[in-house]
Amino acid sequence: MTAEYLRIAIITGAHSLDGGLKVHVITDNPDRLSPETMVYLIRKGGFIKYRVEDFSLHKNRTGFLYLAGVTTREDAENLKGIELFIPREIAESTRDALEEDSYYYYEILGCSVYLNDSAFGTVTDIMQGGAGEILIVQDSNGREHMIPFVEAMVETGRIREKRIDIHPVEGLLDL
Repeated sequence: MTAEYLRIAIITGAHSLDGGLKVHVITDNPDRLSPETMVYLIRKGGFIKYRVEDFSLHKNRTGFLYLAGVTTREDAENLKGIELFIPREIAESTRDALEEDSYYYYEILGCSVYLNDSAFGTVTDIMQGGAGEILIVQDSNGREHMIPFVEAMVETGRIREKRIDIHPVEGLLDL
């Protein structure tokens, strides 16, 4: 993902015979998928723009999406696993709508991670888990660790300094 675009959803499969898509919504602002808005998919090595024709949010973070030009089940099935993006400037224009102590994913990616006030690693990704987000942290030895992104384990008070402190439960990190 490039720094100019922010991931907002992932296509998880086809929804209907007429090109409907089932998506897992990542953004906390589902209005980003409102009809007539533009989204971008990575196809053939670059971003391709699609116009949203229809979107409805269902249980949890599952939604049904129709994009202009995606008109058959086969079209939809060929998009499974593709991520949807919006330009970063669109997200920045709605920053004031964020709740206090909320951040965009791109602000968390690349943060230095500290364990017991010692440098531990770097946030390389954020993954959606069944119960919430999971930070993917690469330690100084190149090993990846999955840290549940919950208040009890992840302290975000210094994100503006690109620092996150972790307090994992015993046994979570296999050190």
